[in-house]
Amino acid sequence: MSASHVSAKADNTPIVASDSFQFITIHAPDDAKDRATRRLARSHAVKQALRTKRAIQQEAKDNFRVTTSQDELGKLARKKRRAAAAVTPLVLLSLGMFDPFQSLAVDSSRLQTLLRDRTARQAAEPVFSVLEEHAFHNFSSVFRTTLADPALLNAVMLSFAFAVAGCNINRECLGYQGQAIAYVRERMDCRREATSEATIGAILLLAGVEACLGMTSQVQLHMGAVRLLLQICQKEGVQLTDGIKRAIFWQDLNCSVLTGSSRIADHTTFSEMQWTRKSFLINDYQLPLGFQRRSHLLTKEFIEVLEDLHALQCFRESPDSVLCDLSSMALINNHTASMQSRLMGLTDVSSIMTCCRLATYLCSQMLCCKTWCSLVIPPHVSSQLLRSLQQANKDAVWDDHDDLLVWLIYIGGAFASAGAVRSDYVAMLRSNSAVGSGGLHQSWPEVLAILKEFIWSDKAFKRPVKAFWEEASMLPNSAHTSKE
Repeated sequence: MSASHVSAKADNTPIVASDSFQFITIHAPDDAKDRATRRLARSHAVKQALRTKRAIQQEAKDNFRVTTSQDELGKLARKKRRAAAAVTPLVLLSLGMFDPFQSLAVDSSRLQTLLRDRTARQAAEPVFSVLEEHAFHNFSSVFRTTLADPALLNAVMLSFAFAVAGCNINRECLGYQGQAIAYVRERMDCRREATSEATIGAILLLAGVEACLGMTSQVQLHMGAVRLLLQICQKEGVQLTDGIKRAIFWQDLNCSVLTGSSRIADHTTFSEMQWTRKSFLINDYQLPLGFQRRSHLLTKEFIEVLEDLHALQCFRESPDSVLCDLSSMALINNHTASMQSRLMGLTDVSSIMTCCRLATYLCSQMLCCKTWCSLVIPPHVSSQLLRSLQQANKDAVWDDHDDLLVWLIYIGGAFASAGAVRSDYVAMLRSNSAVGSGGLHQSWPEVLAILKEFIWSDKAFKRPVKAFWEEASMLPNSAHTSKE
């Protein structure tokens, strides 16, 4: 250890200061309880956190404010967006959960580096969130511990590193994964530690990575362990946080979507996530016009989900959608959980219903909580929808439902990742452009009018869907021009 990190040995010099640390010499057990010593330690911890925050702000050049320019409001708005992307997540984790003396089981500087990456900041969802917009489900609301818990910390580091590596397992990920699994195994012999939120959270994060890799058997193994721990908690009266119950529900659902694993919970499992229709919003629970015309093709249960989604659509388009407090965020999350859980439990009675169910699931994800659904769920559902459309594309049943087909293609294509799947959606749209309404030969306002007859939100869907329309329209126009 360097000279600046050596504790003082003289009795009359209890504390040694350096640029990064202040070490406290303890000669007897009661020394640690001394008020002055504890006050100094807390003060140093706060100073370290503030120093870290200022360093991040300086790096982002956010520590200056323009007050004389005429476009001050615009610059302040950009500042807020940069702060939300670069500073807020670090502050949310560092102030309460980083060990001020850097005694974590991993390199805390590596953790902060990972958190500067946008994809890493979303990687822990839906187990917990570091984003301010999902503050109702932050780390402290889920766990009754700090990041000093080694099992949880290694699982968190695995999730972050895995996301930064493009959802690939590298040597760094293997190290965190091995450590997390080892710590979890040790705890399974002790019921008190095994049934802690930290242990359950670590297992959920491990399952999330395995689901992204398509490891169905491993997912079912870990989610089966969570089911067992829930049964033990119920039998022995162990009270878990509302946050960890929400994490269990969502990770279980997401894993099932990605791998087809058996679910251990649904929207009725946890009382904290119960949702029912609000009587004062009864007029919002309506079936969109486009679905009304073909309601005979849909089941009663599916129609109810579509009505509930229309109500959420109405909320998303209202001015109140930007004024949500923490309790409102949780209610919206419960609303979404109820719909998606029921959608996963539906039995499809036709190829049309299969396609509509997948598109509805995609809309429910992107309507109010785009980041909550994680980075991999939307493109996965989009690819499932594409396969279903391709299988039914030559079916004569679409002859009477060309407007519905247009909505399905635009919703699926807009939320598909760049690459083969998105290109196939473009090709499908072009192949159907000469048939019926909504093809590429129509203007954007005409296409938009068709889309609004189904599930639609200008705020949530318009930008990506219009971008897809422009992408699909560009090359055919160029081709016509070259031929002429």
